[in-house]
Amino acid sequence: MKKILLILFLIPVLFSCHKKKEKGYTDRFVNLAFDSSVRSLDPRISNDYPSVHLINMLYEGLMRLGPNGEILPGVAESVDISEDQCSYLFHLRDSKWSNGDPVTAYDFEYAWKKSVDPATAKNGAFTFYAIKNVEACLHKEVSIEEVGIRALDSKTFEVTLEHPAPYFLSLCTCGTYSPVHKQLSQDSFSQTGPFNGPFVLKSWRKNVELCIEKNPSYWDAGAVALPGIRIYIIQDNHTQLCMFEKNELDWMGQPFTPFPLDCLGDSQITSQIEYIDVYGLVWYFVNTQKPPFSNKNFRKAVAYALDRSAITEHILQFGEEPAMGILNQELSVQNKPYFEDGNIALAKEYFSKALEELALTEEDLSFVLSHFSGTTTSRIAQAVQGQLRQTLGLKVEVHQTDWPVLFNQLTKGDFEIGQVTWSSWLRDPIYMLDTFRSQNLATNMSRWEHPRYQELLSLSDHETNPVKRKEYLRQAEELLMEEMPVIPLCYVKLQYLRNPRLKGVYVSPLKEVDFRYAYFE
Repeated sequence: MKKILLILFLIPVLFSCHKKKEKGYTDRFVNLAFDSSVRSLDPRISNDYPSVHLINMLYEGLMRLGPNGEILPGVAESVDISEDQCSYLFHLRDSKWSNGDPVTAYDFEYAWKKSVDPATAKNGAFTFYAIKNVEACLHKEVSIEEVGIRALDSKTFEVTLEHPAPYFLSLCTCGTYSPVHKQLSQDSFSQTGPFNGPFVLKSWRKNVELCIEKNPSYWDAGAVALPGIRIYIIQDNHTQLCMFEKNELDWMGQPFTPFPLDCLGDSQITSQIEYIDVYGLVWYFVNTQKPPFSNKNFRKAVAYALDRSAITEHILQFGEEPAMGILNQELSVQNKPYFEDGNIALAKEYFSKALEELALTEEDLSFVLSHFSGTTTSRIAQAVQGQLRQTLGLKVEVHQTDWPVLFNQLTKGDFEIGQVTWSSWLRDPIYMLDTFRSQNLATNMSRWEHPRYQELLSLSDHETNPVKRKEYLRQAEELLMEEMPVIPLCYVKLQYLRNPRLKGVYVSPLKEVDFRYAYFE
């Protein structure tokens, strides 16, 4: 076996030496705001952003993300990887739950198997598909004991994959890959934990506020400077902004809450805004099972008719880039756009072909564009509505709804075109591309599939040469943009205001914020 020693455990020590605080700030809590309440503390079932953010503060998996996106050791101290890159043997460090119990390999086995057992699996089960027999188990083709998840002893955890997955260690940083103490069931998940991350939950007033405090049992507790974090549930962005200006909040904006666009006229505010590119974009799922979006030429007509630059420059205004592909520059190996933004002439050609193939007239065509509630999302939808009316004469009705309702409509296929922000959990192209591997995947809300696309992804799965693998993935994205079951709009940036005294906070391109080494000057 090839052994990778994770000697980067020295990095937290360096941070710990760096962050000596001035007197008077040793007891200073960070104050944050979420715009909606946390739904669950169970990492196996949580998929809403407030819950995911909190879980990342309360739990730690085998690996974790470093300040520059690098993968660092978490509960695992080292890992052995087999020559065929299909077997991972994790060696766990001495670490404890917040109740003093040791964190063991059996805790990981218990949590992961609960996540993929058909009797208990929830929304995050698909993130385990790289592991041997997980998909077959979820389809009840094999037993839970046949999946490639096994604790050899309390300190040794073995994972067997279906195929080489160079992104697997990155997956191990995701909240769904956290351990869970066996005393916790999905039916009765305790607010008091136990937890194994840098913080523990001390109080929770639902829809009002949460308070988390430093976990003295965390294996790297000596490097955690903050005594805790208070999280207020505040739906109104302008209220959040006022609180930030009064020093009642230390962070305002993304990824916790949307940033109010109408504050951009205030130069004092805009000069303080911080930005970061993330692995995500605004795109449109289109229902390929129903006309008119069952027609490829109609889908391409809509995609080519959009003027993305106008939307990013005049509506979003935070430096977002138009997207003519689903992978951003860092993840894609394509060096030019797959199509021209706002190509009205070509859009009209595709539209004419679509009308003929659908046996419809322009007057017959109309559809509903659904999006989740929010000032920014509403402005984007209205701009798209106007552009399609002006360029193709399309009658587009805009429907706004809360995210849980929209998510339910999308997963059930009860929509025509749905506007969402889709973000990757991985620093790898496969997450975004895998969304469309099969029409049976819950994430594939367009319900589109293509045999050549599936073949390209399968070839990439089994390719250990990174250059060849990237080429298969490039071809897959090219085919996706030729068929257009999803219409990309723009790549996402995060915007936020931060208390300038608050240092050592790391925001990753995966929309994760790490307060582990945060401190106040």
